[in-house]
Amino acid sequence: MAKRRTRLKAEITNNGIRATCLIKHPMETGNRLDSDGNKIPIHYVKYVKFSINGEHVGTLNLGPGVSADPYLSFDIANVKVGDTLALQWEDNKGESDTVERVVK
Repeated sequence: MAKRRTRLKAEITNNGIRATCLIKHPMETGNRLDSDGNKIPIHYVKYVKFSINGEHVGTLNLGPGVSADPYLSFDIANVKVGDTLALQWEDNKGESDTVERVVK
């Protein structure tokens, strides 16, 4: 079984939830060189989409300027205990991950 590349947590706040996620990803800019002096190919997360109970609530567009292993935190209003938070991301090479959490 592959190691999970994305961690997702949701904490109840006064008017919804605070969601935090950690995406294990190299986020290469295409400007760095390897030990042989060759450019390391560009490799970055293009977008992160969020949904509550299957309804799309937002998209974050990322790019190569974001550091490796991005940690994101955001608030979503009008979410209650028992709702399902889903996160899905895709990178410029077509790799992706999806995780879901039931709000507790």
